Amino acid sequence: EEDAQRQKAALDAKYRQHGVEVLPNYAPQTPDIPPCDYCGKNWSGNQSCGRCKMVFYCGRECQIGDWKHGHKEECPEMKETSELAAKEVVSMMKDPELPPWGRVNEQLKRLDIEGPYRLAVQKYDLNGAIYQLMIDDSEETLNRNCKGIHLSYVSWIMSTLFRGGRREGKDHGSGGFSHLDPSRCRSYLKSSDDAFEVWWKASLVTVGMFLDPRIARHDEKRYPAMRTARDVASAWSMVFTDPKISKAIFLKKTDEGEKKKNVPRVERMLKELGKTLKKFWHVADDLDTGSAVEGHLNQVGGMIHLRCQEYGIKLKPNTVKLLGLKGQQQTMFLQMAIPFAKGTIAKGRALTTAETQSILQGRPWNATT
Repeated sequence: EEDAQRQKAALDAKYRQHGVEVLPNYAPQTPDIPPCDYCGKNWSGNQSCGRCKMVFYCGRECQIGDWKHGHKEECPEMKETSELAAKEVVSMMKDPELPPWGRVNEQLKRLDIEGPYRLAVQKYDLNGAIYQLMIDDSEETLNRNCKGIHLSYVSWIMSTLFRGGRREGKDHGSGGFSHLDPSRCRSYLKSSDDAFEVWWKASLVTVGMFLDPRIARHDEKRYPAMRTARDVASAWSMVFTDPKISKAIFLKKTDEGEKKKNVPRVERMLKELGKTLKKFWHVADDLDTGSAVEGHLNQVGGMIHLRCQEYGIKLKPNTVKLLGLKGQQQTMFLQMAIPFAKGTIAKGRALTTAETQSILQGRPWNATT
């Protein structure tokens, strides 16, 4: 821990030299129980490889399966390569002298398995690096994209570092991106008092930037910005799908260790989401194709509404009023967004097209498929 604090002090000094705000209230973070590094099942990686200690499994069967699928060759050097990956990736993310594409890129995938990710969090302040990149997104992502630099840090973080089902090419699954890794999200959320607020603000700025006239008028800027907006909005529905991530957002621990409803945070969240939604109400149909981004944002609002009901959070004014919904927008929210949100939470991951059609038509469907 002392070593981590010394590294943090040195990095803080470098940040101040470049005029960058440093992470407040830093403490080395220990991730929750990770997913299995072979089958991907959440909260199941209770045992690690007995040799390298860098790969985590839910049981003997997955450990044997991974050994046959490549870990046998990786294991002898896994500890050394994991340490190097953790150090180099976090250093890359924290370096303000690098261009945006130099700070987030395919190198993030070196932290796919739990060993190097855990080292990055505990020894090199990965959560602090994520925090600072999200602050940068809040302040600079619109300017970057106006200049034709099509990049969002929060999109990269959510789709790579926080992504569930990261390990592709195994027999056990498709590697699809339909859920987030709750242990990684919760680790970040616990890293500072305002970690959620920084994440939320960066996301809303990113989601709305393709509506800015400086981007909307130019197809070569609008299309990539719109894809990024859709991906980030969709990823937030995955955030509120997971019950443990949701509890970390909606409930806060008191000094006595009790869980308390975080009503002020929820009210701010809904008001800020409502302001972003209003930007979509009068845009041309071809700007937000099929109202895809607006639809995702509405579903996120529906999920917030349902989680408030689940946790007994009573809002005054209510969700609809905090979002500023009226007329057609209110009707769509109540008749479409909330049913979609309810179905997604019941399933535990993103709905298929067939499932959304079933919900629209009021037909029963199996939430476990």
